[in-house]
Amino acid sequence: MREFNQFLINNISLTKSSLAIGSGIALIACLSSNANAQTFVPADIIWLIDTSGSMGDDINQIKLRIGQFNNAMLGAGIDAQYGLVEFADGETLTQDIVPFPVFNAPGGAFQTISTSGGTERGSQAVNVGLANATFRPNSVKNFILVTDEDDDSNPTQFNNARTGLPDNNALFNFIGVPGTGNTNARYGVLASENGGAAFNISAFRNNPDPFFEKFINTKVEEIIENNPNPEFLTKSAIAKHRSLTGSGFEQSDRRFPQPTVCCQILR
Repeated sequence: MREFNQFLINNISLTKSSLAIGSGIALIACLSSNANAQTFVPADIIWLIDTSGSMGDDINQIKLRIGQFNNAMLGAGIDAQYGLVEFADGETLTQDIVPFPVFNAPGGAFQTISTSGGTERGSQAVNVGLANATFRPNSVKNFILVTDEDDDSNPTQFNNARTGLPDNNALFNFIGVPGTGNTNARYGVLASENGGAAFNISAFRNNPDPFFEKFINTKVEEIIENNPNPEFLTKSAIAKHRSLTGSGFEQSDRRFPQPTVCCQILR
């Protein structure tokens, strides 16, 4: 093992091209040395759901597909837990972050969402989640907002969300109405500044199957990229990254473990 460690170190210290080779070798060594480990990337995902009257069908579609979403997380080596903020004439954390079986349980907050109201303060819903949810240490924090309206939050509420997300290293995605009202200036900005993407709810409504598959793949990739403990990436997470990006691990400039980390583990 000492000779192998020294070989890795020698490969790492040569040139830029040999660094890529050393990285690939070190990655294989890391995975081999942890072949029996069951380490998953922790991700805490808060769904921010507009519960105004027009959202009933969208909410039902999400309920139908949440199992598919969670299975994709598990398949990619992600230990996802979930919370829920409902907003429409008020913003409330109705479910703190819990494992999936609790989140999706019959009679729980998620499965019993009902629609009412018509004032959609999505930015303020972000603030409520940040202030009240119990995040796990070193988890990848995620906010997914779903609405068919723009943002009724006041400027202070929006600015608090704009500050709070990066302060908490949280990702933000939204399924909404890009180009409508202040959507781009609010939710578009939150997504672009916090590692996320915008999705059109019309596409979700028109053809939910391919839409949700694409959405899930995007979330998996984002979580893998933002893993705060990259030395513990699993084989399945790396395979998922390759399938989504079309690149080999050693060719990526994204946030994955460096060869020196692998060498330290091997020692």
